[in-house]
Amino acid sequence: MASVANGHAVAIPAGQLDARTYPTPTDRDSHLVEGPVDDYSGRRHQDGDLHQTETSTSISTTTVTPTVTPPSCPTQCPAPPSCNNLGFDWAYYNNSARNTDTTYSTFHPDSYKKTTPIYVGTTSYVGGLYGQGSQTTGPIYDSSRNFNLDFFALNHHAYIYACEAGTYSISIPYSNDAVYLWTGAKAYSGWTDNNADAAALYNQPDHIAGRANFNLDIPANSYVPIRFFYGQAQYGGGFNFNITTPSGQVIVSNQETFSPYVVRYSCDGTTAPAFAAFGKET
Repeated sequence: MASVANGHAVAIPAGQLDARTYPTPTDRDSHLVEGPVDDYSGRRHQDGDLHQTETSTSISTTTVTPTVTPPSCPTQCPAPPSCNNLGFDWAYYNNSARNTDTTYSTFHPDSYKKTTPIYVGTTSYVGGLYGQGSQTTGPIYDSSRNFNLDFFALNHHAYIYACEAGTYSISIPYSNDAVYLWTGAKAYSGWTDNNADAAALYNQPDHIAGRANFNLDIPANSYVPIRFFYGQAQYGGGFNFNITTPSGQVIVSNQETFSPYVVRYSCDGTTAPAFAAFGKET
């Protein structure tokens, strides 16, 4: 389990974010799950493929002095200010990397940092299945255009606003072919293949879908950067990606609903500044 603590200028009210030590390489290896591939993978087998205020009262003959504990979040957490900033930014790229091994080793998300994307959009949800059956082109998210559904990559980034403090669970229950995840300061800048917090990678020879889970401790009233990158190779695929709050509320999934706790930037423009443009990232 990892945590985000003071150290990077994207937390409020006066906190800052940084990433502490994350899983070791052996933890990352465990994200490859052996077992039968999910029936909905769509891969053709011929491809080889909380507000409670506590008051303590001290009473004398003349004075009653209440002492109030700091407020905590109510069951329905108040959302941060909204200014047409909800959802994820995402970008579509061509991807020439074919998957021929157990870890899709030819796919390198960080190689796209300076690549101008073919398309940039905003989405209220993430994940999906692509290139099923004879379908080779189609829309992605709420776009009005069709894309090639083989050999492409998707870059996503946003901030998670944490009203309630605690452990946030990030789950990638299905990946075909690859999903890489970064959180905290490095998700904003400095992300590489090697410093990803999790990677869910498709085992092509054995047709085993990738899976990964990552837990993140977040203080209350914080914006935390998050980025994930999806890579699709040959013969169709897809992925699922979910984030669940400490109280069990799912705030990111494949459901087509904007969450008030997922924003692209803060309304003041400085607490959680906008990410660098796709193609001009560091």
